[in-house]
Amino acid sequence: MANVINLNDHIKDKYDEQTITKIELCRIRDDIEEKLNQYSINEENELAVSLSSGRYSAMKLTKILGKEDTIQFFKDCIETASKN
Repeated sequence: MANVINLNDHIKDKYDEQTITKIELCRIRDDIEEKLNQYSINEENELAVSLSSGRYSAMKLTKILGKEDTIQFFKDCIETASKN
């Protein structure tokens, strides 16, 4: 997960800099990615963990950002992952 997607590009105007800062986003992202990675190792099932976390994020992001912005976020994630 070394590649960084600019999460700030996907934050709607309703979230101001005081609510979600770049530092906070990075800290939370890194913490969750580490927990998901560890869970994948412990469960020995990377696919199940990836599908579950992807489903959760897709559903929550659609409610928070809307369908179009959510799709764009996942396209950006896929593009970043494809560069490796």
